[in-house]
Amino acid sequence: MIKKTAVIFCVASFLAGAGCISFKIEPRPEPEQLVETLVLCKRVIPDGELLAPVDITTDFVMEDPEVLCFVALKNVGQAMSLKWKWYAPDGMLFKETIDVPVNENEAYLEAVTAYDRLDMQQEESFEGGWVVVVLINGELAGRRTFIVR
Repeated sequence: MIKKTAVIFCVASFLAGAGCISFKIEPRPEPEQLVETLVLCKRVIPDGELLAPVDITTDFVMEDPEVLCFVALKNVGQAMSLKWKWYAPDGMLFKETIDVPVNENEAYLEAVTAYDRLDMQQEESFEGGWVVVVLINGELAGRRTFIVR
C-alpha cells in the first residue's frame, strides 16, 4: 500500500525574506479505483460529450452482431493506456487490443468513456462462457464474464 507523502519546500527570496509552501502528494489511484462503470452491452450511443451503454447484459446469442465491453473512468488526471483482452470458452486469448492512449496531455478529466467489441459475424463458433479483462497501464482494472448461446 502506498502512503501519502507531505512535502514542504522553503523558498528564500531576496526581497521578501523566507517563505514556505506545503502540499500533499497523493499516490496515483489503483486502476480499479478509476473505473466507475465496466459493463457488457449490445450497443453504445452518444450521451452528450460522452458515450453510454445500451442493452446491458451478460447473455448473448450467436445472432447478436457483436459484444461490447464498455468502460467509464472517473477523475483521470494523468496519461494512461487502456487495453482489452478477450478470452474464449477454451480459456485461450482470442483477441487483444493495442494500448489505447488516454489523456496524453495529462489534463484533469472528470470522465472518460471507451469500449471495445467482439465481432461475432466471423466463421468461428463463439458459444460458451467468455471472459473480457480491461487493463489500465498494463494492470488489471476489471473483468467481466458472459455467455454466448
